[in-house]
Amino acid sequence: MAISVFAVTALAYWDEQRESAAALDDFAQEQATLAASVASGLASRLATEPDAPVQNLLAGARRLERPNALVVLVAPPAGGLVASDGRPVEAPALAEAIRAGRSTVRLSRSAAAPLGLPERTALAGISHAEARDGSWGVAVVASAERERDRERWARARLVLAALVAAGLVVGFGGYALRRQRAKLELERELAVAEVERERDARLARLSRAATMLTLASGVAHEISTPLGVISGRAEQLLERAGEDERARRAAQAILEQAQRVKDVIQGLLDLARGGGPALQEVAPRSVVDAAVALVAHRFEKAGVRLAARVPDDLAPVRCDPTLLEHALVNLLLNACDACARGGAVEVTAALERGSLTFAVEDDGEGIAQVNAARAAEPFFTTKPRGRGTGLGLAVVSEIAKCHRGSFSIEPGSPRGTRARIRLPVAEGAP
Repeated sequence: MAISVFAVTALAYWDEQRESAAALDDFAQEQATLAASVASGLASRLATEPDAPVQNLLAGARRLERPNALVVLVAPPAGGLVASDGRPVEAPALAEAIRAGRSTVRLSRSAAAPLGLPERTALAGISHAEARDGSWGVAVVASAERERDRERWARARLVLAALVAAGLVVGFGGYALRRQRAKLELERELAVAEVERERDARLARLSRAATMLTLASGVAHEISTPLGVISGRAEQLLERAGEDERARRAAQAILEQAQRVKDVIQGLLDLARGGGPALQEVAPRSVVDAAVALVAHRFEKAGVRLAARVPDDLAPVRCDPTLLEHALVNLLLNACDACARGGAVEVTAALERGSLTFAVEDDGEGIAQVNAARAAEPFFTTKPRGRGTGLGLAVVSEIAKCHRGSFSIEPGSPRGTRARIRLPVAEGAP
C-alpha cells in the first residue's frame, strides 16, 4: 500500500509540474502577443514621428502597464533599454534576449527587481518594430507571482493529499494488522486449548486404561478361585461318568472352557502389563472355525444366521491363537447383538495387499460414522445400560496392535457394520 501511495504521489507531482510549466509557457505567449501589439503601434508612430521622445512613442502602451505586475520596455537601435516613461533600465538578460531575437524569456528574481517588479520570477514577451533608423526591440515584462503562488498552493495541496492518503493507508493498515494479530492470537489460543483438550482426553484415557488394568487384575484374582472350583468339580464329574459318554463330553467341555477362560485372562493381563503375545504359526481357517464354534449357540438362540467363508490355502498367520480367537469372538457377538431375528452375519478371511484380513459383516442397524471413530475407546458403548461395558472393541484393538496389526470398524453398505482385523502374514509365506 505504501508503494502505491508513493507511486500515485510521484505521478501527481509530475503532472502538477507539467501543468505548471504549461501555464508559464501560456503566460509567456500572452506577453509575446502584447509585445507584438505594442511593436505594431510603435512602428506606426515611428513612421509619422521618427524624432519623438520614447515616452511619447509609448504613450498608448503605458495603459497596459500595471504597478508591480507588468511593464513595457523598448530597446532603441542605439542600444540600451528604456522604460515607457523614458528612464533607462539595466536588464542585461533581457537586452541579450532582444539582441538574440528570442520571442520569450524568463527572468530571475534578481533580474525582475530593477524593472520595478516584485522579486519573483518574471516572463517577458519580445517583438520588434522596424523604422528608418533601424530595428526597435519591444519587451512586455510581467511578474509570474500569481502563477507561482498558484503553483505553490497546488504543490501544498498535493503534499497535503499525499499526507492524508498516507495517513489513511497507515490507519487502515494498522487497523488491519491489529485485526490480523487478534485473529492469530485467537487461533493460537484455540490451538492451545485444543492441545490441552487432547492432552486431558489422553490423560483420561490413560487413567481409564490404568483403572481397567487394576480392575482386570482384581477380576482375574477373584475369578481364579471359582475357576479352580469349577475345574475341580468337572474333574470329579469326569471320574464318576464312567461309561456315560454324554456326561464325559459335558465334563470335558467344562474343563476346556474353564482353561480357556484362564488363558484369555492371563493373556490380556500380560498385554496390559506390556508383555507380548505367545506367537505361533496358525492357519486362518482354524482360528475362524474355533471362534465360530464358541459362539454358534448364541446365534442359534438369537435366530441369526452365521456363515464363515475362509479359503483353505491361505498363508498362515503368526499370532496367539487364544487372543485372536477371543478378538473374533468379541466381533461376532457384537454383530449378533446388532442383528434382529432373521438377520445374517458373515465372517471371512482373505489376503489383501500383503496383509491377512479377518472381516465380520452384519446386516443389522449399523453404526454412525461418529461412533465408529470412538468405538475402540475403553468404556465407550452405544448399547443400553446393563448390556455392554464398552471394553470389547477396546480389547480387540489392543490385541490387533500387539500382533503388529490394526483394527477398524465402519458402516456397511447399504446397511449394517463392517469390522476388520488386519495382521501381517507369516514370514516366508506365499
